[in-house]
Amino acid sequence: MQLANKLDELPKRKEVFATGKAGTVYLCHPFLVHSAQPHSGTLPKFMAQPPLLLRGELAITDSTDGYTPVEQAIRIGLD
Repeated sequence: MQLANKLDELPKRKEVFATGKAGTVYLCHPFLVHSAQPHSGTLPKFMAQPPLLLRGELAITDSTDGYTPVEQAIRIGLD
């Protein structure tokens, strides 16, 4: 929530829409800011956000074994 409270201070970025057929899955950058769009269809629409749990603690500094793709993305986002 500390970062979320600073959203208005961050640089504006291009807004994009993620749409897909039923069953489409998106794996997103951990710093992605997202929101739902109004439902404009006639059939019910369901969406879930199951957690993608890590195998261990994140290490974004001082790793001797290298960084996972998620850790690398966080490091790039912080630069």
